Amino acid sequence: MAFLPFADAEDGSPRSSIVWSLPDAEAERLLAIDDEAFLTELTRAFDGPLGELTGVSRRAAFPLRRQLATTQLRGRMVLVGDAAHAVHPLAGQGVNLGLRDINALLATLASSGPRDGARRDDDVGASHRLKRWNRQRRSDATVSAYAFEAINRVFSNDAVVPTLMRGHLLALAGRAPPLTRALWRHAAGL
Repeated sequence: MAFLPFADAEDGSPRSSIVWSLPDAEAERLLAIDDEAFLTELTRAFDGPLGELTGVSRRAAFPLRRQLATTQLRGRMVLVGDAAHAVHPLAGQGVNLGLRDINALLATLASSGPRDGARRDDDVGASHRLKRWNRQRRSDATVSAYAFEAINRVFSNDAVVPTLMRGHLLALAGRAPPLTRALWRHAAGL
């Protein structure tokens, strides 16, 4: 569950948009109940770290699907961010993935200018440069999309095997701070 802040309401009370990833049947059940019952369910699931939940507005649900463009490059046109990949909204990592697309593209474009007084390839859209960028970004997007999906499945499943895996993964992360830092840095695009 993620709470995404919105501008405050006219009366000054804070508002948020909520992303709540649920199995299809549970999402359908929550859409069918009235607002008061939904608020009760939401409050129970949320457990209050941002304060009391006082109201809800229109609810909607849509399926989460991983979608990856077969290529992020066509001629001199590139696809970045959500135009290139739709991933599970796990902790906002889709945004970070899009920012990594842009950072890599900026680095690619910057590498084509003059350097140390000598002229290099002035064509920022040179085919070889953009193809290299496309290979790098396609690889990162694919690995990331499948990793986000796997993490969500392991951490949202109460069956015995995923529960055991969660415990072992969290214990490993606790015993390997450098690995944990490296994963966080990669996820943040640093």
